[in-house]
Amino acid sequence: AKIGLIQFCLTAPKTDIEGQVVVSEYAAMDRILREERKHILKLCKKIKKAGCNVVLIQKSVLRDAVNDLSLHFLAKMKILVVTNVERTDIEFISRTTGAKPVAHVDSFTAEKLGSADMV
Repeated sequence: AKIGLIQFCLTAPKTDIEGQVVVSEYAAMDRILREERKHILKLCKKIKKAGCNVVLIQKSVLRDAVNDLSLHFLAKMKILVVTNVERTDIEFISRTTGAKPVAHVDSFTAEKLGSADMV
């Protein structure tokens, strides 16, 4: 298995400011959902392109690291997902699998992947 160890969220980006957005028409809401879907699919495709078939996702204290849509896309791509990996376990996983922790999707490459004979 080719194992990826990620420290970024597989969800739509959130703004840095607190606030509310009120969407009054269906077309605008549909456009927002379509953009979110496209963003998440792009993240998942980058993970697949690196050759990863198992992804370990570090637990996020700020927000959910994954959502149902990203889990759906990864499952369709035949990628096993382990969520909520504790920060304290990252170093051990890195040493045992050879996977390098990746903080941004643009840095996710085949060279950063670890391996295991059985998962």
